[in-house]
Amino acid sequence: MRIALLLTASFALASCATTDTNVATAPSERSIEADVRYLASDELEGREAGQPGYQLASQYMADRFASVGVQPGAADGTHFQPVGLRIMRPGPMEKNTMVLSGDKAPDLELGTDYAVDGMIGLESGVIEAPLVFVGQGYVDPRNGRDDFAGVDLKGKIAVAITGAPEFLNTEERAYFSGQRSREMAKRGAVGVISLLTDKSLERYDWQKRLEFRDQSTSATWIGEDGQAYDSREGMVAAAVLNPAAAAKLLDGQPISYADAVAKIDEPGATLPAFDMGITAKIAFEQKFENATSRNVVGIVPGTDPELKDEYVVLTAHLDHIGVDEGDDDDKINNGAMDNATGSAIMIDVARRFAMAPPRRSLMFVALTAEEMGLIGSSYHARNTIVPQDNVVANVNLDMPMLTYEFVDVIAFGAERSTLYGAVAKAAKAAGIGFAEDPFPEEGIFTRSDHYSYVRQGIPAIYLEPGPGNGGLEAFGSFLGEHYHQPSDEVDLILFDQAARFADLNFDIARNIADMDERPVWKKDDFFGTVFDGPMKD
Repeated sequence: MRIALLLTASFALASCATTDTNVATAPSERSIEADVRYLASDELEGREAGQPGYQLASQYMADRFASVGVQPGAADGTHFQPVGLRIMRPGPMEKNTMVLSGDKAPDLELGTDYAVDGMIGLESGVIEAPLVFVGQGYVDPRNGRDDFAGVDLKGKIAVAITGAPEFLNTEERAYFSGQRSREMAKRGAVGVISLLTDKSLERYDWQKRLEFRDQSTSATWIGEDGQAYDSREGMVAAAVLNPAAAAKLLDGQPISYADAVAKIDEPGATLPAFDMGITAKIAFEQKFENATSRNVVGIVPGTDPELKDEYVVLTAHLDHIGVDEGDDDDKINNGAMDNATGSAIMIDVARRFAMAPPRRSLMFVALTAEEMGLIGSSYHARNTIVPQDNVVANVNLDMPMLTYEFVDVIAFGAERSTLYGAVAKAAKAAGIGFAEDPFPEEGIFTRSDHYSYVRQGIPAIYLEPGPGNGGLEAFGSFLGEHYHQPSDEVDLILFDQAARFADLNFDIARNIADMDERPVWKKDDFFGTVFDGPMKD
């Protein structure tokens, strides 16, 4: 009954009787609020992917798309794109162990010195293989560095210092940090031992990392062939060592841990890669759970006969993190800001475009399993329903900070492609300024769903309210007190600011969809080069 009443109220708000197109296509603050209140209600139990609450949320999104005139966009003629999930939960620490052997092998203690986890390939097992040191696992043809040069990794376990060189900018570091295990897998490694540094422990110390390990849930998607997607195919186990244990492991090797850490950040440095004369026997155990979830996909066809087969994809993740364990009175993580707001704003933008379509077609996708590792977007970006080459841009909505009156915005990724002009035009019309990223060390451009489309060579942007007028303080307060907590509730949100943000995103999407030329990466842009150029795998 509750969902029916809320749907009725939302539909009525969204279709206020008017014949004035300018009024009808204005943002609806009341409609956005009604949608957020339902999506962040206790009834949906935190919208965890694969759980009943998420199914309710996705049905609501499909009903709302239909109510505002957004056509079904999935392959079967509905609004639902099924996404199979393999959800991975860690086994007990005592079942995940590592034993080193060889003349140079140190004695390491589980929990105190190291921790072990399985990867996507197997639920449990044992691997025994020689160790090979490969620096930071960093390969970059721009500067001629290849940390794997001179060694054979096939059937072996790679040992690498975590992260990527500090002389790279933060977004490049984020890319190379994620890429290193893919490079290991390409070279035939069966596992990896990551060596933490003091710097890598500044944000989360060793004890906190062990706590996260016990509480973590990760996932991947399952393709139509029934196989789990694995970008590191062949690698089945991973261990992580704290700095003290890392120093023991490299004691007596061709380079010490201290010297290696000092050298990795020198531009032009070459670290030796070598067989370590040590064998590791790693036992791992985790729990696999297969589940079915779904992306919600809607289409607004374009009006230009020559451009309507090109699509601008607008995304917002619909899922959140579900229900906490424990004895607290409030255990439901409602995720009002993260990301009921983005989902509700996308509905409002879709409603307005259904009444006034642009030249190119628009695809609206409410994504599943972002919180498990960008899984729904990874699946959709590789299975776009329309031909992938017809997808020309992505505009992502994720946790816009709507607790203050914003005066500027951060347009992550805009400067990397010809999308910049569309964003700048919309911001100027709204009297809103551009701000620099106040947290460049976070590499935010690589941490939300738009990055899945970037990885497929598709230019993308991700907009956030900026640091001006107290925005920096508001963002810090939310992260410190409410992010991924049951306190992320509706009463934090200023819905007049949600309407302003919807208006800005509507204008940006229209500007992109009406561009004369297809959006392209700027010449020599790093991500354009990596994912849509000569560095592409």
